Amino acid sequence: MKNCYGEEIDFKIGHFERSNPIPYLLENHWLMPGRFLQNVWHFSLTSDHERVINHNHLPSELIWRYVFIQSWGLPILEDQKLRGEIELFNPPANFDVMDIGWRVSDSWFIFIVEESFLIDFFKSTHFFKNKFIK
Repeated sequence: MKNCYGEEIDFKIGHFERSNPIPYLLENHWLMPGRFLQNVWHFSLTSDHERVINHNHLPSELIWRYVFIQSWGLPILEDQKLRGEIELFNPPANFDVMDIGWRVSDSWFIFIVEESFLIDFFKSTHFFKNKFIK
């Protein structure tokens, strides 16, 4: 599987701190993992490109998805029970909302976003091989 830059994606087994977006079954859509720790979101595009953003500055495109996901109240895993990165991308049983996303664990969320949003979201940081905090 390849990311939006055409680079191969390797899924980590065991403990992991970051995860990169992967293509989704809807055309021009991506599964974008986000980790929410202490009111701060961590998003990675590649191993060299991470965006760290305060929850209060999250774009509306992600806020409305976050609100929907939180309202469902589906069961989630504890972070330490995740056996590997691939578990992030398995939607909950009976998942029928194809364009919003889901909560995986205490801190991990998956957002389903259009490719244009994904590229603009990371392009706005103007940083590669660095973290950007807004």
